[in-house]
Amino acid sequence: MSSWFHSSSSSSFRHHHMARAVQDPYFDDEGGITSHDPYFDDEGGITSYDPYFDDKGDVKPAVTQHWSTLRTQESLAGIRAKYCVPEGFGLHPAGATQAACSPPPAPARGVRGGAAGAVPICVYAQAFAAGMRLPMHPFVSDALAHFGIAPSQLAPNGWRVLVGFAVLCHFRGVGAPSLPVFRHFFTMAPLPKGKGWYSFRARESVPALFTGLPSSIKAWKEEFLFVSPPPGAPWRCPVRWGTPSKEATSDPVLTQKEETVARRLTQGQGVVDLKTYLSESNLVAAKISSALACQGTGASQGSSVAAGKKRKVAGSGGNGSDPMLRSEVQAKDKALAKAQVEIGRLKQELGNAKARELAEARQALQYERKLGTQVLKSEGGSNGATAGKRRRGGQ
Repeated sequence: MSSWFHSSSSSSFRHHHMARAVQDPYFDDEGGITSHDPYFDDEGGITSYDPYFDDKGDVKPAVTQHWSTLRTQESLAGIRAKYCVPEGFGLHPAGATQAACSPPPAPARGVRGGAAGAVPICVYAQAFAAGMRLPMHPFVSDALAHFGIAPSQLAPNGWRVLVGFAVLCHFRGVGAPSLPVFRHFFTMAPLPKGKGWYSFRARESVPALFTGLPSSIKAWKEEFLFVSPPPGAPWRCPVRWGTPSKEATSDPVLTQKEETVARRLTQGQGVVDLKTYLSESNLVAAKISSALACQGTGASQGSSVAAGKKRKVAGSGGNGSDPMLRSEVQAKDKALAKAQVEIGRLKQELGNAKARELAEARQALQYERKLGTQVLKSEGGSNGATAGKRRRGGQ
């Protein structure tokens, strides 16, 4: 099996597999944030411990130990429908022995998504649940290209942070999301047990933007598929696994305009709770999602999409409904009721105005009629007097 990872021999692989447990510098086994930092000692000195390489310098191939459970067209069709994946993108199930770090060869010409350069990428189902949408937003593609990682290397919480930042920029009116400003607030950090997976953690030197990241996402490493782009539209991000460079993860130097944007993102708005912020309607508003309407697909909490699995979304209540969707429906119901009351009031005012106008018109008509009658009587009396004088003069 070709892979970004390699081992020198089968004995080396067994050595990797039996290596001591690896601790993550910033995250636990499920992507939850920890306070332990293996790269520095208590006095701030650099340690020699490396969680991703063994004593011989070989990569621990943990990613190759996870196989996908999404192997049927039915499960892929469910993902396409749930996350509104456009028909131009081809969805391909992973093979029984295919790892996330080894995408399949490019499909032949004439096949959907088989144009030159249309190499499929691996995508985790939980990336969709965390806010990834197709086609990818330019900010998302640019971020992946900057860090030099493929989409499947970014853990679900990393997707939440990346997409949440784009949505935040939209609703706080700072324009298109800026990668230097994003790097000002967040830094990339590796996940545990095997080199390759990454997420974002907030920098301690700046105000926090987000809260509400799930502390644990079960079995996300066993739910992945491969996606090929539409003809003539190759991916703008890396398609094979890589390693971020030191330059990519260094502290950015912001321009004056970027510093102004960073201040606007933190002034007077408070920390955003991603549990309710990444609703489909917000993704559409920020142009992350092109779907006008999806069936209750929020990115706040992920749920398994494997066929036959029934899991409740964390923190969504006993009936498994989306709390953000429920609150939006309630808000819209209130707005509709208020609008109906206002329409009733306006109708009543319009009816009263028309009634007053009609009454005034009737009064004016009655006045004109009365005035006309008086004029006629006056003219009739004057004519009678004149005729009488004429008769008397003739006599």
